[in-house]
Amino acid sequence: MSEIRNLVSVITPAYNALPCIERCVESVAHQSFGSGPTEMIVVDDGSTDGTSAVLDRLAAERPNLLRVIHQENSGSPSGPRNLGLDLASGRYVFFLDADDYLAPEALQRLTTAAEVNASDVVLGRMASEGRRVPRSMFRANQADADLFTSRVYWALSAQKLFRKELLDRLQLRFDTGLRIGEDQPFTALAYLRARRISVVADYDCYYLVRRPDGRHLTATGSTEPVLDALHRVCALLRAELPPGQQRDTLLERHFAVELRDVFRFLGRETDPAVQQHEFARVQQLLGQHAHDSFWHRLAPVQRLRCHLAWHGHLGELLSHTLSADAHMPFSVHISRGRALAQYPPRGELTGRGELTGRGEPEGRGERGTGGPAACFDVTDRLTLSHHVSHFSCTGTRLRVTGRARLEQAGPAGRQAVEVFVQHRHEPWRRYARTRLAGEFFEADLDLLGGPGGDGGPPADGCWDLYLSLTVNGLVRTVRLGSRRDQEAGRCPFTYLADDGEGGIRTVRLYATSYGNLTLRLEHVPAARLSAELRLDVEAPVWCGPVLRLHGTTNLVAPPAGSVLVQLASRSGAADFPLVIEDDGRFSVELPLDVLSSGRWAAALRIAAANWQHTRPLRQPVLPGGGARWRRSLVPRYAKPVAGDPLTLRVDRVRPARGLRRRLAQPTALPAGPSGHPAEGAGPSGQEAV
Repeated sequence: MSEIRNLVSVITPAYNALPCIERCVESVAHQSFGSGPTEMIVVDDGSTDGTSAVLDRLAAERPNLLRVIHQENSGSPSGPRNLGLDLASGRYVFFLDADDYLAPEALQRLTTAAEVNASDVVLGRMASEGRRVPRSMFRANQADADLFTSRVYWALSAQKLFRKELLDRLQLRFDTGLRIGEDQPFTALAYLRARRISVVADYDCYYLVRRPDGRHLTATGSTEPVLDALHRVCALLRAELPPGQQRDTLLERHFAVELRDVFRFLGRETDPAVQQHEFARVQQLLGQHAHDSFWHRLAPVQRLRCHLAWHGHLGELLSHTLSADAHMPFSVHISRGRALAQYPPRGELTGRGELTGRGEPEGRGERGTGGPAACFDVTDRLTLSHHVSHFSCTGTRLRVTGRARLEQAGPAGRQAVEVFVQHRHEPWRRYARTRLAGEFFEADLDLLGGPGGDGGPPADGCWDLYLSLTVNGLVRTVRLGSRRDQEAGRCPFTYLADDGEGGIRTVRLYATSYGNLTLRLEHVPAARLSAELRLDVEAPVWCGPVLRLHGTTNLVAPPAGSVLVQLASRSGAADFPLVIEDDGRFSVELPLDVLSSGRWAAALRIAAANWQHTRPLRQPVLPGGGARWRRSLVPRYAKPVAGDPLTLRVDRVRPARGLRRRLAQPTALPAGPSGHPAEGAGPSGQEAV
């Protein structure tokens, strides 16, 4: 065991890595905490393309960082990595492939997570440069990731930070007998024996690079090495874990991914003898796990491949399933709430050779007989396809139109659709009136009550929108809104509406972080009304003695008679009802001929159960002039007064006052022949008295 002298030992196997090796080394040299706590051990595995010379030059330039060991080619990364482990002196070990490189803060973030959380293994988020990278385990930082409930086991490559003490205590080394997949049993055992596993998901630590020449250490084209690694890791799991849910969880990953690759490579074998030999090894593996219970978790097509392999139907396996890339290339029969995938696609539905719910193959004596007709329960695999074409929230009604259907389902049979909102924190639902025509549905939800529930208005809180489709007793329910036309509707928006109890509350329709639609209902205290209420008055229109006001507001569905425009003066007040349409357009007519003389200020008055509020109306752009009429043969007029709020002067016409005002205005005299005012005019142009 090497003495600890560094914080991190970076171990890199290199074979003909000339296109990438210099960038790999430089990425370690330029880590954010400097090169002092780091050593890099590169094992040159018999390169023939000049990689050795480049490594020697880099080691001479950075003697305190880089150590290079040259050896004969071993045929896999296992030997070079094991040699690097034997020489490493760091508290932690990081395995970096020569094709790839580290981000500047990678080692600092990874070691900090290990120190803070006392972790034995730390995963750093990967980024892609032309190669696929795992993503599901990097959705959030995790201080203590559970191996059996998180997604960390789906990342089994060696590019992680390991505590050196864990590896030495387990005497854990890479299996040199494996040409590929050698990192899977190594990482799996480290996971199983680690005190704690952490995940750094908020920073791209590791860049996985596709080489320009397309050559990678793990490239293969044959069944044997892939199947060797699969046998090895499955044997490890059988040795480490007893039968049960935990072992099933980890085995599912290998039978879903690596065994799928085995089937693919098996179909490419050109030597029939090799193909038969590897097929027998596949059957052996299936037999070793015949009594495990992960089978129902596999995709239907993978279950079928395992079924055909177990029963020895190699020809059927190669001809029907290896060319099927679809998620469910079957016809599906739905009856009594279950969905059964039928194979062959046009064959009769039977239970012959079925994998039972325990995942245990039945009918072992069927081996060597004709092609089976397998039936699989794919109820949990059917997905509800849905799309929203339009949605709107007007007045007290939410309207949604779209389409919905069960993917992979055959003839629809009896089907029904429901659209409902469900309270996020209480077991309450409100159902919309829904109509279904083929795949297309229309839903109308009344926020003042309606079918379902207790029929009353929904309570305050967040109400998530759902769609439920039932086909022949099989029910699928999904959140609604994430899949919608770009111009389906306006979201988010907020307006004020009737709460069904004589009061007013806000109705907010918005999309969650996943794009699903949610209603938020909330009673607004009177103190917050000014911030919530919007009223935009457009230019009014005179119609005789009547002033008509128009505009828009977000108070679109108040209780009947609760919103008025009030004109008030010293002598009294008069109220006029405000008419509001469902789209927020409003209008009000102010018959000024019923008012007494005086200055009348306009205000919006709300008299609801939870609001008693008066708000002055801002002065809009008023038309010129005013209005004139006669009352009891007395001429009267009304005209606006400049300033806020909107104020109107109403009075009788006084001829003497008008004459005096006109006489007081300057009067221009006609110009003389010279262009100057006529003789006798004063300096202001008025006639001298």
